[in-house]
Amino acid sequence: MEVKLKVKRFDGKKEYFEIYTVSIEDRTTILEALFHIKDYKDNTLSFRAQCRSAICGTCAVKIGDNQVLACKTKVKDFIQDNILTIEPAGNLPVIKDLVTDQAVFLDKLGDAKAWFEPKEEIEPVYPEDLKQFEKETDCILCGICYSVCPVFQTGQEFGGPINFVKIYRFWKDKNDALKDERLVIADKNKITACVHCKYCTFSCPKEIPVEQDILQLKFYGKQKGIIKEDQEGFGGFSTPFGF
Repeated sequence: MEVKLKVKRFDGKKEYFEIYTVSIEDRTTILEALFHIKDYKDNTLSFRAQCRSAICGTCAVKIGDNQVLACKTKVKDFIQDNILTIEPAGNLPVIKDLVTDQAVFLDKLGDAKAWFEPKEEIEPVYPEDLKQFEKETDCILCGICYSVCPVFQTGQEFGGPINFVKIYRFWKDKNDALKDERLVIADKNKITACVHCKYCTFSCPKEIPVEQDILQLKFYGKQKGIIKEDQEGFGGFSTPFGF
């Protein structure tokens, strides 16, 4: 089956769309189609890919209104009128074609202290303990949740969904030494700016309940007087939805 891939290009100066005709099978992924273009039609096309197994998180792209991992998404599932439009992930500066600057959200992980701080005496960890944060450990830092978050359309101070997933994961770990300091960190990351649109949860390729994690952090943070809802609105940010 022949289909047309309409790919958004950027050469450092101008943006434009280029259309490529490729042959696909039912199992053909977007990433495989992009590699076919690069190998046989246009070697100037740039995109990111490493593992090809939905583990590295580098191949996120935008397909219509959806942000997906190109390596696990089949062309046939999103094609419309025999055309598939592929654009770079949202809310990120574009370096070239489909390659975005992921440092925008990766650098924020330092603000979230997104690492394990062990207690002096480590307690045994049982399956019921792991269940509290096992989904959050699946995060592959693909940035899709960041790319769909509407808060970043109006402000960059918000820590972002990835930060709160990491904060939640270590806050729930009984061997983490920071304990409720994680809630203080969530507050500093402007957690109250979240508009609870749930786009992060719906778009996560690992099905992490991102918005639910944010709600739990906010609830317990408020109960302990650590997090206070900003009286000016959602963390002082306006949103494109007028909330």
